[in-house]
Parts: sequence; C-alpha cells; structure tokens
Amino acid sequence: MFDINNYLERLDCPNCRNKNFKIIKEANYSNINDLNDLVKIYKSSADELLIDQLVECKDCNFQYLNPRIKSEIIYNSYTENEDETHVLQDRLRYKTFKKSLKKIIKILKINDIKNKKFLDIGSASGICLKAIKDLGFQEEGYEPSNWMVNYGKKNYNVNLKNGSIIDVKIDNKYDLISLWDVLEHVTDLNGTLEKIKTLSQDNTILIINVPDIDSLVCKIMKTKWPFYLNVHLYYFNKNTIESIFKKYNYSLIKHFSHWQFLELGYLAKRARKYFRFFSFLEKIINFLKLSSLPIPYHIGQTTYILKKNNE
Repeated sequence: MFDINNYLERLDCPNCRNKNFKIIKEANYSNINDLNDLVKIYKSSADELLIDQLVECKDCNFQYLNPRIKSEIIYNSYTENEDETHVLQDRLRYKTFKKSLKKIIKILKINDIKNKKFLDIGSASGICLKAIKDLGFQEEGYEPSNWMVNYGKKNYNVNLKNGSIIDVKIDNKYDLISLWDVLEHVTDLNGTLEKIKTLSQDNTILIINVPDIDSLVCKIMKTKWPFYLNVHLYYFNKNTIESIFKKYNYSLIKHFSHWQFLELGYLAKRARKYFRFFSFLEKIINFLKLSSLPIPYHIGQTTYILKKNNE
C-alpha cells in the first residue's frame, strides 16, 4: 500500500538552521496515489499546485517546504523531463532574456564583453544561453534534463552541458553566474551557494531571478498566487536573499521587477487552473486568433543582482 511518508524528507531552516517553524499551508496529498504521481509534478513548465506543507522559520522568517518530497525523486524527475510545451515559448523567452541582460549590462557598465565568462545554471533548452552568446559573452550552461540539453545543442548551437552545478569543474572561475527561475528549485540550497562561491572570483556578478513573496501581486492574490507550486521548494524576498547570500560573501547591489514575454494563449491556458474565467477567455482568444500575441506580464518575478566581495 502506498504511504506518502516513505517519500518525504524533513529539514531544518535552509537559511539559519533553526528547527522551529510555523505552518503557513498544510500538506494535501489526496491526489497522490503512487510514485509516478510524484514524478509527474516536477517539470520545467509545471503548474501543479502546492501539495507539500509550506512553513515559515520562527527565527529568520524564511519560507520553505517541510516536509517535502525526497531530493533524489525531484532531481531524477528533472533529468527525465521531456517538455515540448516549454520550448514552444522560446521565441519570446529569448526576447525577455536579451532585454533583461542588456539592462543588466547597462546597470553594471560592463565593458569588454567578449572576454567575460558567463555561467548559466538550470538552462532548460538553452535559450538564455543563446541570448548570452549573441550579446558576445563566452557562454556555458548546465541543465539536468537530457532532452532539453539535446534540444538546445541542436537548435541553438550553445555550450550547454548535461548536469547541475555540482558537475561544474571547481577550477573554473566565472565573471557572471545566473540562475533564472532556478534557485527556488534546487534541492540543496546551501550546497548550491557554496559551489557558486567556489566558482566565483573577486567581483563576480550573480544574477538571481525568483518569485518574490513580498511582491504586491502575491499579497493581493494570497493563496491564489500562481507561483505557489510544488516545484518551488523555497520562497524568497529581499530580506532573505540578502541574508542567505551574505553568508557566502555576496552583497546585493540592485533588484527590479522582471517582466516576461509569453503568448496570450499560453498565459490564458495556464491561468485557467486558478480562475475559471480564463477558460472562457481562452475560447475568445482562440476564436479571435490572438493566441500567438506576445504579452508582457509580471506577477511577482524579481531579478536580484549581487556582487562577490573581495576577500
């Protein structure tokens, strides 16, 4: 007989290691009947509503899932992921990434781009790497999904490798490191940040893009906020970002709202899971043949730019 407890792991606060927490949202495993149901949850474009227990540390107020599905189940499902729906939006993701990267280059006044080594972690299909490469950087990326890596190499001709940050050689040092919508997915938060520190040199720039629980959209939508997903293991805000990265000698220098471009039909399809109105709206969009219309949207995604301090 299937027992969900056999597939759960418990952890202390990933930020301050405190064991005490308060429950924000209780777990609901009523639709989980076997291991396959768990594996299906962890997809790059997954929109499975939060089923694990969400808690908040009583000491530092960091929010995270606890208990949660075991790390090996999560990571293995990422490696086996084949997501054709995700890559259909790459044309607009490229537009988003290039616009964001140009903004960051301007903010940081980056010169001599062609000599800058840029590492991207959790690269999915490699479309961000293509934007990085097209802007003139020396690009390198890692992605656990075998299917995504093959897709990226074939379609975008980028330096994309199979694996996670664990697989990056420790002798390598990078000028810029990015994790776009990735940090909330990693199973070992502190292990990831320790490896980032190892791969950094003095003044390395770190770009983190995550859903922000202090965003106005999150506060208005509350439990209906679309980023409350089971694939998101942690929930950040400015305070927790600064607190966590300070331990690894990184300082926050800038943060701003992240606007994503996606097709109107794609957005409506995903939104109907939260609001019935969008099922009706999707039909109208399809009837008017507006499904492919590019739409910029923001529902709490925030980009943080951090800088490695001299040691």
